[in-house]
This record gives sequence, C-alpha cells and structure tokens, in this order.
Amino acid sequence: MASGRFAMAVHALALLAQDGDGYPSAYLAGSVNTHAVFLRRVLARLARAGFIEAREGRGGGYRLARAATDIPLSEVYREMEPEGPLTASPCDPNPRCPVGAGMRSAFAATAEVARSGLEQALARQTVADVARRALRPPTQKKKEKRT
Repeated sequence: MASGRFAMAVHALALLAQDGDGYPSAYLAGSVNTHAVFLRRVLARLARAGFIEAREGRGGGYRLARAATDIPLSEVYREMEPEGPLTASPCDPNPRCPVGAGMRSAFAATAEVARSGLEQALARQTVADVARRALRPPTQKKKEKRT
C-alpha cells in the first residue's frame, strides 16, 4: 500500500518550482500541512536522489537541483514508493492449497503490471506540470455597484 510520501514529495517539489531561491523546511511543511520533522525525512530522500539541494545555515533551506521540467513524476515515484502501488499480503499462503501455492508469484505479476502502467503514466508528467495545475488563478474582486 502506498505511504503518501510520493504525494508529499510532489507537493514540496511543486512549491520549490515556484522560487529558485527555495524555502526552509518549516515553510514547506506548512504548505503540505504536516510536521516539519516528518517532511524533512521526505526531503532527505529527495536530496539523496538528486532532485533537491539543501543549504545549511542562516537563509538555508531547499531548492530544486534541476529544472522542474526535467523531473518526471515516474522518477519521484520510484524513489518515494519503491514497493510500488501494490504490496503482497503479509500472510504466508498455505503451500498445500492449489491457489495458495502459486499466489505469491501470481500476485507479483499483477503488481508488476500495475507498477509498469502507473510509471508509464507518470513518465508523461513532470513536476512543472503539477506546479502549473496547482496554481490557482488569482481571484478577481467583483466591482461593487454603487447606488
């Protein structure tokens, strides 16, 4: 089962795509609406994978390590959800059952098809695409009628 780390990672990356100077983890965590300590674990994985850079000290924070248009969502997904969208049952199937004996390999094949399809769809989208869709158009104030 997916952990939600991918969604948080994409959120943080889309936010970082808005400002080349970057943001501190507390600001990113406020946007994601999660605890900064938890988000820093996600950010650490993104940094190890080369998606973002961390800057230490005063004025430090995180920024994209490459252009948002050059970060396909499939790469982020593989980093954040290495088990894929489907995980095997934690139960050991009964090897004496005709179905149980082959269930692990049968399910693994199904999970691989799901992962492949998902990654193909995500490969066609980038962090820049998500960032663009996430931005809301500015609200326009209606002109008040004066009587």
